[in-house]
Amino acid sequence: MEAKDTTATSSKIDPYLSSPSSTVSEGEFVLLIFPDKRQYFAQALKSQRGKSPSLKINKRSYSTHMLIGLSYGSVLELQKNSLVPLPEGEDVIPNHQDLSIDTEQPTDNTEANDNRHLVDSNTSQGLSIEELAKMRDDKDISGAEIVDKIIQNSSTFQNKTSFSKAKYIKKKQMKYQPRCRIVKCTSASVCEALFIKDARRIMNLREDSLGQILSYSNVTAGSKVLVFDTCMGLITGALAQRMGGYGSIHAVYTGMQPSYIDVIARFNLNFMEHNSIRWVHAGYLFHDEINTQEKLEGDDLDKIEREKVTWPCHLQPHTEKYLLKMESEKKRLEFLQKRCGRFARKLTRPTLDETFASLKDGKKCDSLIIASQYDPKETLTTLLPFLETSCPFVVFSEYMEPLLECFEMLQKEKLAINIRLSDTWLREYQVLPNRTHPNMTMSQNGGFILTGVKLCPIHGINELDEDLMKEIRAEMGTRRGGKKRKNCPRGGEENKLLKKKPSMR
Repeated sequence: MEAKDTTATSSKIDPYLSSPSSTVSEGEFVLLIFPDKRQYFAQALKSQRGKSPSLKINKRSYSTHMLIGLSYGSVLELQKNSLVPLPEGEDVIPNHQDLSIDTEQPTDNTEANDNRHLVDSNTSQGLSIEELAKMRDDKDISGAEIVDKIIQNSSTFQNKTSFSKAKYIKKKQMKYQPRCRIVKCTSASVCEALFIKDARRIMNLREDSLGQILSYSNVTAGSKVLVFDTCMGLITGALAQRMGGYGSIHAVYTGMQPSYIDVIARFNLNFMEHNSIRWVHAGYLFHDEINTQEKLEGDDLDKIEREKVTWPCHLQPHTEKYLLKMESEKKRLEFLQKRCGRFARKLTRPTLDETFASLKDGKKCDSLIIASQYDPKETLTTLLPFLETSCPFVVFSEYMEPLLECFEMLQKEKLAINIRLSDTWLREYQVLPNRTHPNMTMSQNGGFILTGVKLCPIHGINELDEDLMKEIRAEMGTRRGGKKRKNCPRGGEENKLLKKKPSMR
């Protein structure tokens, strides 16, 4: 019984021993996916100071506090400026009595409808735009009722084919009865959402290309990864989520401070996963003309601030006044917890000098990932010395020509083996009865990937000396000759007989 109590207590303290939650927690980011492939990021936050954080969809604002506590995979319906959770079993596309499609071929006794007599005019719908606007603003009329009235007032609906009816109903439901599904933010879902929103900002990196990058780089828990990512921090966040807080990620950035922090927040990383990311300025690695190292050492605010922070720290007078104005003790505790977390991050965050020192000789990285808008050849040449020998590297680019230059350079200078240049291609299918076919619109290319394994930078492809080769050949010759093996007394005699045996033609 004591062992069970100890295990139960440790599982509550250590987040790694507990399984991930299947419900949405406060402060988490989720994805709302609609049937028309629209995707929105939403953060589940409670109302503060009488104001509830809102999400704008279809020119209307919806509160996100009701997302807290819902399970992933739940279906929501947008009703009159509110997100209403539907019962379990409901689909994103609502069921309708006329939505069934007859896949059987018509016989002589049955007549099949067709669209030959349909005329594209604005007179087929009996409801006007003003009447539809009034029904949408009326709180007593639901979206399903609006769809039914639109179908009833359509003079050409009954003459349509079953496929045309289903398409017509689905189109009206997405406009007047919109639904979405709650999806957890993972590496694949975040990549897909960013790709749909603006693929150019993430260098046209698809989810299948991201999976290949993580696989070829051989990143696991406990790895030490060096990554140069200009894809809005997408690869950095995916690495942190994959490693689970075990190991370290040295993320190279340009500019005054790391950007794309808001995108990394979409991964809902915990404290240990956030702490595994160590930012390294490109000036430390690329050695610009300006003495960036001395400049950054003088402006190392993290080091100065960490030296001045004392624990336990005293609250400042204006903070104490703010605490006294709070209504409940629960709000005070939440505020103090956030402040403690902020100070804990400052105390545990490594400085720029410490981060750069961890990349020097003897402390090199296990994997190298480059997905940058800069020249891949120059970037790879600069960052390859920070990679340990016999470790993999991955270079991603939208175009093939820069990677071809890297390929030739690696082969010519004998810096790597198992060099491969490949492109990724993905096709999405629509799978429906009698309507299975590839999607009409899809991305043409998901980029190109260059992979390889680093060799010793001094010897290149290791070549053995002639004296050493003679010793190896002599030793191998004695083994193949009359030397007897253990538990095989006739080993030498059998080898001699095999040599004298004539060949069979």
